[in-house]
Amino acid sequence: MFLARTVDKSAARFITAPDVCLKRCFSSTLGCLNNKPTFQFKTKKKTKEDLKEEEAQKRYQEALESGDRFRIWAAYARTNEYDRKALKWYILGYGAFILYGITYFKKAFAKEKEKEALVEKFQKEGTLSEWEHLRLKELNHDKLRTTDSIKLAEYHKLWDEYKMKLVKATSEEELAQIGEFDPKPEDISEYKEYQTKILPPKDLTELYNELASNYDSDINLEETLSFMGSKRKWLMKEIEGDVLEVACGTGRNIKYLDPTQISSITFLDASTKMLEIAKEKFRRQFPQFPRAAFVVGKAEDLLDITSKDDAVKYDCIVETFGLCSHYDPVKALKNMARLLKPGGRVILLEHGRGSYDFINNQLDSRADRHSKTWGCRWNLDIGELLDQSGLEIVEEKRHHFGTTWCVIAKNPGDTVKPKELGWYEKYFKPSNPSQEAQR
Repeated sequence: MFLARTVDKSAARFITAPDVCLKRCFSSTLGCLNNKPTFQFKTKKKTKEDLKEEEAQKRYQEALESGDRFRIWAAYARTNEYDRKALKWYILGYGAFILYGITYFKKAFAKEKEKEALVEKFQKEGTLSEWEHLRLKELNHDKLRTTDSIKLAEYHKLWDEYKMKLVKATSEEELAQIGEFDPKPEDISEYKEYQTKILPPKDLTELYNELASNYDSDINLEETLSFMGSKRKWLMKEIEGDVLEVACGTGRNIKYLDPTQISSITFLDASTKMLEIAKEKFRRQFPQFPRAAFVVGKAEDLLDITSKDDAVKYDCIVETFGLCSHYDPVKALKNMARLLKPGGRVILLEHGRGSYDFINNQLDSRADRHSKTWGCRWNLDIGELLDQSGLEIVEEKRHHFGTTWCVIAKNPGDTVKPKELGWYEKYFKPSNPSQEAQR
C-alpha cells in the first residue's frame, strides 16, 4: 500500500511536470511581451580633439548669431575644417616659396658670375665700355643717377633685342653674323631728351643784386613751411676748423653758426649786395669774432682768387642752394675739392631732381618759370654733378620727395671718419673688389 501510494505520487509528479513547465514558459513569454527590452550600447570616449572641435563649433555658431564678421572669421579659424583647408594652402605656398627661392638663387648666382667676369676684364684690360661700366654699377646695387638710369634702360632694350636675335637664329652662320653683344654710346639717344629739359646756364650776378634787398622776406615763408631751418642747422653743426661758405647769399646760415667750433670763416658770393647783407648780419651777431672774411667772387674762379696764396686750404667748404645757380657747377665742385685740407669735407644743402617721376615732371615743366623768378635751375641732378666732379659721397640724405639734398663729400683717398660710418658699414659691409672698376 505504501508502494502504491508512492507510485501514485510519483506518477502524479511526472504527469503534472509538463504542465508546470508550460505554465512557466507562458508566463515568461507574457512578461517579455509586456516589458519592452532595454538595450545598452557601449559609447566611444571623446578625445581632447573632439572636445576642442565641439567647443570651436559652439563658438562658431555663437559668432554666426552675433553677426560680427571679425568674430565669425576668428571662430572659423579655430575649427578643424579651417585647419584642413589651410593645410593645403600651406603646402602650396611652401612649394611656391621653394620654387621662387631656386629661381632667385639661380639668377643671383648668374649675376655674381657676370660681375666677376667684368671685374676680371677690367683688371686685365684696364677699361670697360659704357654698357659694362653701367652694368657693373647695377650689379653692385650702386646709386644710379638720372642720365645713367636712362642710358642703362636703353642698353637693356638693346640687350633684349640681341637675345631675341639669338633665339631666332637657325644656323651657325647667322649666329656668327650676330656676334657678341657690344653696344656703342651712339646706339642710344633717349637720354639726350632728358638733357634738353635742363636749361642752359647763365650769369645771375645782376639778378641777385636786384633780389638782395627783399630776398629774405620773400623766401622766409617758403622755408618756414618746408622746415628748412632744421636742415640749415644740420649743415652748420657739421662744420669745424677753417670754413669757407660758397654762394653765401644774404647769410641765412649765420644764425645757426656756433663760433666756438670754428677757427675762421670766409664768406664768398658773386652778388656784392647780398654779401653786404651777410656781412652786416655776421657783425651784428658776432661782433667779437676776429677771423671772418667776406670775398666777392664766383666758385668757378676759386682757384684764381686763392692762387696768390697756395697755403689757403679749408677743413670744411659749405654751400646752400648754390649749385643750381653756378654757371659751371661741376667746375665749382672741383675747385672746392682742390681747396680742401687732407681729411676736409664739402658739405652741401641743395635742391634738385627728386626721387619720383611725377615730382621731376613738375620740376621740368616749371623750370623756365622758376628760373625767371629766382634764377636757379632747380631740376639738376645733384648726385650726378658730384659724380662728375670726382668727389666721393660720404653721406647722402634726401627730403621733400628727394628734392632736398643733404650731402657730405670728401676727396678720393681720404679716410672715412668713424662718426660717418653707419652700423652696417662698421660691422657687415665687406670690401668691394670692383670699386676701382666702377670709377
